[in-house]
Amino acid sequence: MSSLTEWDTSPAPAPNSVLGRIIAILDAVKEAGGYVSVTDIAARTSLAKSTASRLVSELTAQRYLQRTDEGITLGLRLFELGARASLPRRLIGAAAPVIRNLVQATGERVVLWVHEGNDMVSIAAVPGRLPMLPTRAGTRSPALTTASGKAYLAFCTDQRIVDRISARLVDAAASSFRDELSHVRAAVLAVDIEASYPGIAAVASPVLSPDRVVLGAISLAGPSDAMDPHSVAPLVRAAGSNVTRRLAAA
Repeated sequence: MSSLTEWDTSPAPAPNSVLGRIIAILDAVKEAGGYVSVTDIAARTSLAKSTASRLVSELTAQRYLQRTDEGITLGLRLFELGARASLPRRLIGAAAPVIRNLVQATGERVVLWVHEGNDMVSIAAVPGRLPMLPTRAGTRSPALTTASGKAYLAFCTDQRIVDRISARLVDAAASSFRDELSHVRAAVLAVDIEASYPGIAAVASPVLSPDRVVLGAISLAGPSDAMDPHSVAPLVRAAGSNVTRRLAAA
């Protein structure tokens, strides 16, 4: 005979924490597979209807949920977050053959970067002639001084990000930095010669989404006394364009 617990269909107790309640509501809407009412959400989560209604209103205001004539469904902000979470994987997939070709053509270190906070964060790297630098994913470099950071910032349309990163520059340096970003936009290329790391020169180009939003940058770095940034610049610029094109075709 089956135990009584196997036949127990009573709803689970309501979560105690605010975060638990929010997650329960999002799960309830997801599991509904379409549109759902506040009454249904309250029943599915064991929350008081007033509590469910208040949290649904707050989640709707923040675009995690969307309220329509048919009922409540998941909001666009969740899909935006999901798209961002999958961005490194999509970038690596599009950039892998481009990185391989660039390393074979130059023998230098090639890195794929994305922006986070005040830094650029590596998501793929091949060491080249600079084995002393880490190649693990998650390595951080300052966006303010690196070629990858300047390639990203030059094409970043959110001026708040640029202002925050350049905030510590004094007037003359800030003006020079803005001029440099203008040159980077015109050339689709940024250069860093020993500004970030002694003895290392780097060249970088932005990686753009199909709708021309900057997603990151691809950089090539080598010993400053052995690598001519100007000779490798066309290859790096082409690499950035190739990754952008491959993203659009994916």
